[in-house]
Amino acid sequence: MPHRLVLPLLLVAACARAPKGPAPRTEFLVANADSTFWVTSDARGIRMRGAPLVLARVADGFHELYVADDDRSYYDALFVGQRLYRRDLITGDSTELLSDGEVAAMAESFAREHPGERPLAPDEEGAENPRTSAMAELRLMDVHGPFASYEHLTDIDIRGVSSRHAAHGGIVDLRTGKERAVRDLFGDEEERRIVPLAEAAWRNARDSLLAAAGARGAAARSAIVHFEFSMGSFALAAQDRVPQVRFVVPGAGGNAGGVTIPLPPQRVAEPAWWRDVRDELPLGSPPQFRWPRERFELLARMDTSSGDRATLSLRDGAREWPVGVVWGPVRRVFWLDAPNLTREGRQALVRAFDEASLYGEQSRIVRAPRPRGPPAVVPASRRARRGGVAPRSAL
Repeated sequence: MPHRLVLPLLLVAACARAPKGPAPRTEFLVANADSTFWVTSDARGIRMRGAPLVLARVADGFHELYVADDDRSYYDALFVGQRLYRRDLITGDSTELLSDGEVAAMAESFAREHPGERPLAPDEEGAENPRTSAMAELRLMDVHGPFASYEHLTDIDIRGVSSRHAAHGGIVDLRTGKERAVRDLFGDEEERRIVPLAEAAWRNARDSLLAAAGARGAAARSAIVHFEFSMGSFALAAQDRVPQVRFVVPGAGGNAGGVTIPLPPQRVAEPAWWRDVRDELPLGSPPQFRWPRERFELLARMDTSSGDRATLSLRDGAREWPVGVVWGPVRRVFWLDAPNLTREGRQALVRAFDEASLYGEQSRIVRAPRPRGPPAVVPASRRARRGGVAPRSAL
């Protein structure tokens, strides 16, 4: 089990003594940036286990989200894109949601133009400084119901010819793999309302950045002009369970390549699909968040000194039962007793946690544990040997 997941289990036993009386009966999953913790509270007490899983609940079923490399490299030409998948925990079937078309197209063009070149084998190393390097990274930022926010980074360097670095954000529908606009999620009226507000916020931010860059000279001002607002570059967020749209302004070219500038979030009216998301999200603000239920509530208190740990507890009026400590912040809570988890769903979750507990840190970028998953992909260690950076697999 990765060391990041050992901490919560050790600290469960070290927490303060629980009050007299049984803790509330409940069962839920706690999700942070890159892991999921399964908490059960019943007559035997409170138990928690963790695994490096990123889960989404789609159509009442759990799916794992993971990123895999798409490596089409040659000895002197590096082509590494990434693909985002979702895996149905019950059937084990994986579905591709997003892929990087630009890097794949460059690899296909290189193959046509260099018919004598042989693609590298899975365990074969390429040149230390390849003539061509094209890499793309997909970062899963957050999940809200059937929609995932992602960031896409592209780094292309062709020696003596060109260099380009770009970044943008977006939303993908986990059910269909289609990318979604603001109007698809919140309606035309909300899009017409918040896009001008975001554009105005960007103009103000740009003017402030240009004014602040005056003392740093032409290089800083040149970088700023390479950022351009795009209504399709945004992420989903929430505050006190109210949905928000957070636009990010992508940079392309010059010193702006590979960077995005976040704008202040815009509150939007709740669409019908948000009703299934609300109970997963917290109420409150740092350092304390809570998830209220009918007879109790779950609390997550952030460590104010470090900001990277959250202490979990169940509270029923004046009584409070310690649950454990997880790496924070807590993003979502999936309640498994409303509705109750089916026998088939429980078996699938147990299997997913058992499988994920065996993965090492180097294999976390590659999540294809079952025969019906995607084709075998290149491990992160090979990517690092070629001079690339192996990104985190999610959130």
